[in-house]
Amino acid sequence: MARKAATRQPGQDADVTHVPVATSSTVKVTLHLSVATAQRLGVESAMRRISQSAIAEEVLANYLSRWVLPTVPDANQREAG
Repeated sequence: MARKAATRQPGQDADVTHVPVATSSTVKVTLHLSVATAQRLGVESAMRRISQSAIAEEVLANYLSRWVLPTVPDANQREAG
């Protein structure tokens, strides 16, 4: 099947969702997924028009929310003693 070329008017934003730039609150990781899972992730990303990273964050955060992380002491606080 031939793909129909999308026309875009000047000044119109592209219909692409970009992966957010890594900040101090995000990290880059590499995951090894099965071919089927990677394909499903790509389809879901295209259908929802959000990045694959956003979907992975949503799914993993929900799944891992049962774990409570320990609080990290403030680096500016001095130890007692």
